[in-house]
Amino acid sequence: MEGARTRVDLPVVTLSAKRNSLHPWIYRRMVKKPRGRLAPGALVEVRSRDGAFLGRGIYNGRSDIAVRLLTESPEESLDGAFFVDRIARARRLREETLALGERTNAYRLVHGEADGLSGLVIDKFGDVFVMRLYSAGYVSLVDTLRDALIELYPGARVTARSDDATARREGFDNAKLSKRFDPLGRVAIEEDGLAMEVDVDAGHKTGFFLDQRDNRREFARLARGKGVCDCFCYTGGFGIAAARAGARPVTGVDLDEDALVVARDNAKRNGVEVRFVHCDVFKHLRGMQSRDETVDALVLDPAKLAGVRAEVGRARRTYGDLNRLGMSVVADGGLLLTCSCSGLISESEFLSILTRSASEAGVYLQIFKIAGAAGDHPYVSSFPEGRYLKAVFARVMRSGFPASSVREPKPSRR
Repeated sequence: MEGARTRVDLPVVTLSAKRNSLHPWIYRRMVKKPRGRLAPGALVEVRSRDGAFLGRGIYNGRSDIAVRLLTESPEESLDGAFFVDRIARARRLREETLALGERTNAYRLVHGEADGLSGLVIDKFGDVFVMRLYSAGYVSLVDTLRDALIELYPGARVTARSDDATARREGFDNAKLSKRFDPLGRVAIEEDGLAMEVDVDAGHKTGFFLDQRDNRREFARLARGKGVCDCFCYTGGFGIAAARAGARPVTGVDLDEDALVVARDNAKRNGVEVRFVHCDVFKHLRGMQSRDETVDALVLDPAKLAGVRAEVGRARRTYGDLNRLGMSVVADGGLLLTCSCSGLISESEFLSILTRSASEAGVYLQIFKIAGAAGDHPYVSSFPEGRYLKAVFARVMRSGFPASSVREPKPSRR
């Protein structure tokens, strides 16, 4: 990909309104209808309503996000060299600044807007790279992206994934995308001494929740010597990390049978005993509640509950119900780690939900740490939506705060 860069004239998209921020998304209401038909995901040049150059990016007239800007520099073309440069910049953060190679061989290499590639995620699992596409523009660019990754990581194995909901919204055929790549099966990774397997073909998202890396380590440290229940355990990350740190006994609960198969194998790989239960988490917690059963340390890490605005109300109610149930089964003074990866629900809103849940459960929640995603999932000031994960560490106290001293009643005067 080295050598002279060829400038390609792109179709022009003109704004109908003034752009007042550096946000990389330009919504459909701000864009004039193009003169010619543009396929979903077409690369375009963006100009102001006065004709001034604004940038280049991905256009999709089907989506509310009409343009995803990738560059605002007139000198940058959206060619192979551009994507090599963008991925190389992202690599420097992970490998030089964060030095993640000292802890793991698995991390997020590209985190969408935060790395200047709106709508694209790339996770690295050893020598395997999984591209997660959230924009139709990358469907036609997968070969370019694969070549860029192989240039930067010789010998890399690369695959691409999306989901049917994104494909319908963006206007591409997800089945055709899947057929372009050979199955890679399970991939072995290492993280803070854990040996885990990741199903990069069929697992959720890219196969493993790398954003919880730091929170897994912190929870494991805090849970040493405690009984643990890891709800929505997926392939066992929190529970197995806690068991290796000395937590006993450890239970993992999930409704995904395929994920639990991988979780059991991961527990064996690490030489720890974890009891995995195939069950709906709400049903499991209600069963514990009915038996007056408590646990020393509880993890609540559900999948995203609000992907679009219309789902926010239901998500609030679900988070409230889940945390009320969870708090009711944590032993007095026990540990709760409760998470939300719904970016549409802010940190302050999530904390408000937890406050209400604690009141309804009749407990006091002593919050001592609020964390987020690991450093390989950064966010930029122009795209605050990128700060999506909330991980709240707290003690659950049933008896509240006893008085530090008791004053003798004053004698009455008669």
